[in-house]
Amino acid sequence: MSEPTAVEETKTEARQVAAPRMKGSRSSGGRDRSLMWRFIHLFGSLKMAMWLFVVLIVACAVGTVYESRFDAQIARYYIYEAPWFTLWLILLCITLACAAFTRLPWKKRHTGFVVTHLGIIVLLIGAMIGRHFGTEGSITLRVGEGPARHMVTQEMALNFWGSDGDLYLVSFPVNLNPPSERSPHTVPLDTSDRPNVAASFQRAYTNLFRLEPREPALVFDRFSENLEEEISLIEQPGSGNPGVQLTLSSSMMGGEEIAVILQERPANRSFHNMEGLAQIVLVDRIQSPEEAGQGGMPLLQVLPDGNGRIEYSVADSGGETEEGVLEAGESLETGWADWTLTLDKVYAEAEYRQEVYEVNGSSGDARVPERGLTGVRGWLTLGDGSRSEPRWFIAGETETVQAGGEVVRFGFGNRREPLPFTVELIDFDVPRDPGTENPAGFVSTLVFRDPDTGEEVTDTAGMNHPAMFPPGFHRALTGNTYKFSQAHWEPDDLNLSVVQVLHDPGWLLKWIGSLIIIAGIFIIFYVRPYRNRRPEDAIDEALGSKKDREKVS
Repeated sequence: MSEPTAVEETKTEARQVAAPRMKGSRSSGGRDRSLMWRFIHLFGSLKMAMWLFVVLIVACAVGTVYESRFDAQIARYYIYEAPWFTLWLILLCITLACAAFTRLPWKKRHTGFVVTHLGIIVLLIGAMIGRHFGTEGSITLRVGEGPARHMVTQEMALNFWGSDGDLYLVSFPVNLNPPSERSPHTVPLDTSDRPNVAASFQRAYTNLFRLEPREPALVFDRFSENLEEEISLIEQPGSGNPGVQLTLSSSMMGGEEIAVILQERPANRSFHNMEGLAQIVLVDRIQSPEEAGQGGMPLLQVLPDGNGRIEYSVADSGGETEEGVLEAGESLETGWADWTLTLDKVYAEAEYRQEVYEVNGSSGDARVPERGLTGVRGWLTLGDGSRSEPRWFIAGETETVQAGGEVVRFGFGNRREPLPFTVELIDFDVPRDPGTENPAGFVSTLVFRDPDTGEEVTDTAGMNHPAMFPPGFHRALTGNTYKFSQAHWEPDDLNLSVVQVLHDPGWLLKWIGSLIIIAGIFIIFYVRPYRNRRPEDAIDEALGSKKDREKVS
């Protein structure tokens, strides 16, 4: 037999390079027959990757529609932050890793392929870390109010005190997934002796199959953002709890009247805050503004004298005070713009009564507010058939319900997330365009304090320049910092500022993953020794340059 020519050897080599890898070939040996290798081939197949990508593309398209028709919070709840979406991303990471392992043993030409898959996996892991361990919210700060240590998120939550006395927090997105009479939401109370995962599973199981709770639980069957509240005091001899009923009115505000109900106990009913502009407090002793801790805010102190009258002391923002006595039906000019205070009645012993009802009607009805109070209707059930009377509970207020011998204290509203440090607003400035009153920017001067380390930093949060704490390049690089950006301001109150807070611990992995992907794509397309070999590459390598081929011929 004649020896094969150089051209025939080259063609044979080219066919070997171009031929697809066959199952059970020498490169994979007996690994295809093992259970682990079968799993790798199953999840590393192109068919599995295509199914995962198709579902993700459809989900993102639906999320975009939700975000355009509703808002971003709806899209996050049903798509991007849903458990099934996270599971799908984990499956995608597994598929990408298995696809890389199917190329074992890796050769030089596999470098770009493996690097690109690694970058996508790192990017997805960073996104999941940021989504599940990051936080986003806002803080309302006022000059002179002192430091704050909690931010308010968009997520609604319910908190209650367990039988062990600890405070438990439960995700309660009733604004996104409202309960109904046909599908009420149940929150079991006995969570003190079980992990949060078990309690969450039981709550989901009870709600999914619409089961009657078999243990003490809070049950909610309505959610509304158009509630009105009527508060009144009634005589209650023997309560030993005095109260005062007042009316605030202003002609500048279109004749608006505000009912003010004050009672000595509990403490949260002993004061009325006028949207942060002034405060009215029921006291047991008139104090000077300095003793009362006025802090530059207008303050009115009222003290029942036991004869149906009140003693009062009203102070403006400058600390100037006026004192006197008011009879029922008499009015007082507060000195706060044109607000007038009228004493309606003084109760020596009173009971606080609250009535909440949902407002229905057309938007043209003057009685129907465009957006009233937010609340849920529910009751306490003991699991044995006994329960409390259904009633409305207002967001942001602490409620107490009782059924049989069980008493539960709870509240719901936007979730408050604690910060590992405090933040205080010491100045808020609104630069103006030259010669106009148009705002040119907003600048909040913030002081951050870490109570554990004693670190204190002053920084400014502007329109395009966020403040950061803890400071340091390495912390900013790793995402181990909080960013504070200007979010809102009140033109009529330049002592108030609302800042947005963002913390993303997955930030560094997202950037690293993106850079790895770019490097992998560059290797695939531009670094010839590391890219996949084509038949013509094998011919070039076997025959050398054109000049060499001419010599051979």
